[in-house]
Amino acid sequence: MSISIRRVLAVTAAAVVALVLIPAPAKAGGWALTVLDPLPNRIEAGQTYTVGMWLLQHGFHPYEGDDLGAVELRLVRADGRTSGFKAAPLKEKAHFVTTLVVPAAGTYTVVAKQGWFADYEIGTLTVPGKLDVLPVPVELTKEHLAKYWPEGAHPPVLPVDPNRDVFNAPAAPPPSPSPLPPVEEVAATTPVEPATPGTSRITILAAIAALMVAGAVLLGRRRRAT
Repeated sequence: MSISIRRVLAVTAAAVVALVLIPAPAKAGGWALTVLDPLPNRIEAGQTYTVGMWLLQHGFHPYEGDDLGAVELRLVRADGRTSGFKAAPLKEKAHFVTTLVVPAAGTYTVVAKQGWFADYEIGTLTVPGKLDVLPVPVELTKEHLAKYWPEGAHPPVLPVDPNRDVFNAPAAPPPSPSPLPPVEEVAATTPVEPATPGTSRITILAAIAALMVAGAVLLGRRRRAT
């Protein structure tokens, strides 16, 4: 085998090993939850409410990455129709704000769209009435608050249910026999799909495989020639 062919095969093998050992992108896993700043004890249809939202990765710290995607507060009615209210970031870490207008009286499942993270069910809103908030799966401790929000506003501390499974949220409620009258969607946005990791890696591996095949063919021809 000539030195040039050996060198090509050695470099190719090293590249394959390096690609295999590269860690998967951070977006391949992880989870988050959203807690709201306190709402009024009575919510009325047609009224405007400013709502603060805290998006907490792993339930206790701000998101530690780039390109989070859209953050929204969503009201899901019994018949499955949804109103979405896009949120904007505030100066505090993990803090967002949105303007909420409940379209009509009734019962709503309140859901947070958390960028590329899975949606998170916050609780049940009865209008007119109040929001019944579900417990969170992990504790937000004083140590967490001191570390990530040492000054100013910080997320509210909610009751904890360690058995709550945020990865298998309940399905949307079945259609109601008496659905609410149709309403126009408010500030609905197009969902942002997370980037699919691994596509570029597959392309590179295919190119390297082709290079290895070409090297093997060249090697075979030289052996036959000698």
